[in-house]
Amino acid sequence: MAIFNQLHHLLEKSLRGFQAKSSDLSDTQEQELTQALHRLTGRLSEILSTNSDPYPTADLLSGCSQTVSLRAPIFLPEPPQIHFVTSCDGVVLMANEVVGDVLGMDLGEIGQVSIADYVAHEEWQILRSHLCALDVPPKLLNSMLTILPAGKPSQTIPCVVTPMLDQSQKVAAWHWGLTLEAQHSSSQPFFQLMQSLESHLYAGQSVDMCLTKICDGLVRVFGFPFVWVATVRKGSVPQLRAHAIAEAFDWESQGALWWSEVSQQAEFFQACEASEVSLLSSCRPPNGSMVWFPPGLQFHQIWSIPLSFQENCSSMLVVGSQGPQPVDPTILGWLKALGYEIERLMARGKQLDQWRLQSVVLGSVFDPICVTDTQGRLEWVNEAYAAMHGCSTQSMLGSPLSSFPHAELQVRRSLSDSSTQEFNFVKTEVLQTGTNGQSLVFEQVVTPLLNEQEDLTHFVVIWHDVTARKTQELMMKHQAYHDPLTDLPNRVMFEDRLEQALAQARRNGTLLALFFLDLDNFKTINDYHGHQTGDRVLRIVAERLTTCVRSTDTVARLCGDEFTVILQGLEHVQDIRQVALKILECLTPPIRLGKEKIPIQISIGISVYPKDSTYPHRLVEIADQAMYRAKECGGQCWRFATSEWNDE
Repeated sequence: MAIFNQLHHLLEKSLRGFQAKSSDLSDTQEQELTQALHRLTGRLSEILSTNSDPYPTADLLSGCSQTVSLRAPIFLPEPPQIHFVTSCDGVVLMANEVVGDVLGMDLGEIGQVSIADYVAHEEWQILRSHLCALDVPPKLLNSMLTILPAGKPSQTIPCVVTPMLDQSQKVAAWHWGLTLEAQHSSSQPFFQLMQSLESHLYAGQSVDMCLTKICDGLVRVFGFPFVWVATVRKGSVPQLRAHAIAEAFDWESQGALWWSEVSQQAEFFQACEASEVSLLSSCRPPNGSMVWFPPGLQFHQIWSIPLSFQENCSSMLVVGSQGPQPVDPTILGWLKALGYEIERLMARGKQLDQWRLQSVVLGSVFDPICVTDTQGRLEWVNEAYAAMHGCSTQSMLGSPLSSFPHAELQVRRSLSDSSTQEFNFVKTEVLQTGTNGQSLVFEQVVTPLLNEQEDLTHFVVIWHDVTARKTQELMMKHQAYHDPLTDLPNRVMFEDRLEQALAQARRNGTLLALFFLDLDNFKTINDYHGHQTGDRVLRIVAERLTTCVRSTDTVARLCGDEFTVILQGLEHVQDIRQVALKILECLTPPIRLGKEKIPIQISIGISVYPKDSTYPHRLVEIADQAMYRAKECGGQCWRFATSEWNDE
């Protein structure tokens, strides 16, 4: 209406100016121009008198035949929209700013508050029964919801609850859309269109499909003959996201060829980077210039509406006008408003895609993952975690994590900066019994989650199966400290055990005896029977020696046919003699290998702490010397390094 009044005023002013300055015109010319201006003024007056309501309220979602005039000014004020996403049990995960204004919800508490706190109790129970239906979750719930804003009177608001599905088509969360009373009924059809697209978006429909429906709506309802949406990401090939055309057109051949040409032009990239609605073409361009529409189509004007929903990504909505009259500036303003809505739709779709992708990734990761509250109670688990415990995901929620490192986290908190409450992850090892009874070792990493206020809200716990690695480490460690032939401790472990045994003997004031053993006839066995038989003899000797001592004693193989025995915690020398006698008796019987009987003869040298020495390497030398004295006596006997003990 304001635009029509301004035009009428300008025409009257022009008519008065023309009449004042028409002396240079002939009478015929003056009469013709005056009549033309009067006719235009009269027509404008007729429009003003017959169009008391210039804001059309036609249903934008009606059949294809209805078209809204492109010259009618349309204003689309947005009614307040409340959007938030909750988990399946009602915990608010995401929300827009309107939630804080209308519900009085503290956005800093996202992830800790439940929608149940803002809804009438009876209505929440009914909604919850529908949302938690295990058999067939509803595709869409339409309801009048009584909300209870914090510190404000209750309100009854239309509400649409839509399930958000993951890649496996399981309900991962719920989107809630609440629409407050609109101030302008003429904008309702438009917002019904956008709301319907948002509902499809939350239900899992792609952004490109929603963009295609917008393009179709602009063609079918508003009469634009050609509409398309394109996206350009830095460093990537431009992408045609959606398009619609009113005429019968072979898009597969001509459209694809046109797009491959236009998407490579410099003008295309410049148009995508524009910040305002711009006229791309006012007529069909000459040969060699930028072609904004496929060959064979005729458009009067091509307009670009910029769409920016990411820092490194630019998009634009392009519409074509086929009529000879220019597009009304009000329509361009409306298209710009539509551009804002498309931006929000694309940004929301990107967020949902990222959220779904994260949900699918976490849910399908091979490693068990769970999320706990600050006390270690499970709030979310992935499929791998549930499978490891042989339970369903829902049945585990609320139960405490048995391996939650309370003590370690308490230490980390005390060492962290108290002003930010920030601390690093805690890594521990967890033993777990698998579903088939095998023992598994997991590396558990507990990472804190902080909100925008740096307050601790949750912990993410990731379990990584390190059973194979731990087994390999234990095997390598075992090989480093054990003899590969007999599996007895090798020289490295023997020396370590001797150090420990001497330290214990000093503390307890007890005796320690070191036996040095050597087979007298091992060279003959090797030469006559072969090295394989010699290896088998050594293994049998090792097994017999281990049966002659206690589990607290040590039997080791140093090299070849040399063995050592560490006896600790002894009170009397006589105890040492008894063990030496037992070893001789155990090794005296021949070793039977097949049909052959191989006799064994052994010499033993014995050194004693603290009588002979208090140093480990010296005790070994003394025992070795005593062993050679036993060989000089004919073998198959023992000799103490202290000669008087041999006579008793």
